[in-house]
Amino acid sequence: MAKVLEFVYDIACPYAYLASRQVEDAARRCGATVNWLPILLGGLYEASNAPQGKAGSATDVMAKAKQQILARDLSMQAQHVGVPLVHNSKHPIRTVSALRLILSAAEGLRPVVTHELFKAYWVNNCDVSDEKQLQSIANKYNLQMDALNSDAIKLQLHTNTMRLAEMGAFGVPCFIVDGQFYWGQQDRLFLAERALGRHDAKPRRNMRPPYNHRPHTLVYYHDFSSPWSFLAYQQVAGVAKETSAILICKPFLVGALFKSIGTPVEPLKALTSSKASHFRKDLNDWCDYLGVKLQWPSVFPILSVRALRVALCNEEVMRTLYCAAWIENKEIAQKSVLYEVLTKAGFDGGALLEQAESKEIKELLRKHNDEVLALGACGAPTFQILDPDGKQVALLWGQDRLNVVSDILCGWRPKSETEKGLSDPENRYPMARL
Repeated sequence: MAKVLEFVYDIACPYAYLASRQVEDAARRCGATVNWLPILLGGLYEASNAPQGKAGSATDVMAKAKQQILARDLSMQAQHVGVPLVHNSKHPIRTVSALRLILSAAEGLRPVVTHELFKAYWVNNCDVSDEKQLQSIANKYNLQMDALNSDAIKLQLHTNTMRLAEMGAFGVPCFIVDGQFYWGQQDRLFLAERALGRHDAKPRRNMRPPYNHRPHTLVYYHDFSSPWSFLAYQQVAGVAKETSAILICKPFLVGALFKSIGTPVEPLKALTSSKASHFRKDLNDWCDYLGVKLQWPSVFPILSVRALRVALCNEEVMRTLYCAAWIENKEIAQKSVLYEVLTKAGFDGGALLEQAESKEIKELLRKHNDEVLALGACGAPTFQILDPDGKQVALLWGQDRLNVVSDILCGWRPKSETEKGLSDPENRYPMARL
């Protein structure tokens, strides 16, 4: 049976644009063909009861710190994959006519029309809702503008959108393989490749490990209550070793950070049902990729403050505590359970718990929280990269950015928006639709 990779997108999404520049190569590596599936993102928002509403952007309801992190991340991701990206001054632009234009083309022509529209939107600063702009593209590929108003084209766009909504999708880009969808920028494309049979597919890397260079420092801010911090912990020591980096682990209370920046202290409860379901699927996909057997805690969220203080007393307990919380389903918020877990692992549980109550340790945890807030972080894990002279090179959020972290530690350098000659470096893409 022929292998098919379905690529779901809306021209208004910059991450879908980045994915569009990579999806054909990904399919080719797997011996698959790409089915280009435009959908109306606003319709998907409406169907999934997204809090930003049909006409809004996912970033509209995010805390400012998260908006800024994502804005810088978008620029960094574009540079990392080597794709030009220019913020469209008219963004967000209504794309329904552009999407219908794609569907009016024969299937073999849809990829080139899609590329043309993405380039117009995200490189040339064009208004893809303008009839003259669309007419010029239609003329180039011998397409008929009258077809945009046909009932068949309208129905196809609606059907595409509702199909994704029924699958539980809530944003783009998505990659569908055998009825399973993978959502999340272009950084989940490798998971789709693995589903297509390319079992050695990995997140993109641009740099080889350095030799004979002055080491960078990787500061890993984490919380035992975060499953993504748990997955990052499985990888971060290996990243540091491969890149000859100095690893510094800094526990902090992510709930306190959420409260400070205006994010729900329990983010999972604030998600729509479709997003919450996909959260678990995405987590399981990453666990499968990393070979980790995660067991969701019976008591969640985890009240991790005492465990974090213990980790400040002795960093060697980190593996024990992460495994207890996320593999063995131990309630490490309970002092008695924490004592048992530590003692069984060969630590002096009583001494560590006593030291964890000291004024110095409590103050150190508060200091870490102040640090991560001042850095502009929005969650856990957060990675701060310092050059050999101690100057910050980058701040990244999420264990799914460890491939970029590795490349930066190897010498790759993303340019800031200021260095690229752009204005407003703190929030260059405030309305990026996800």
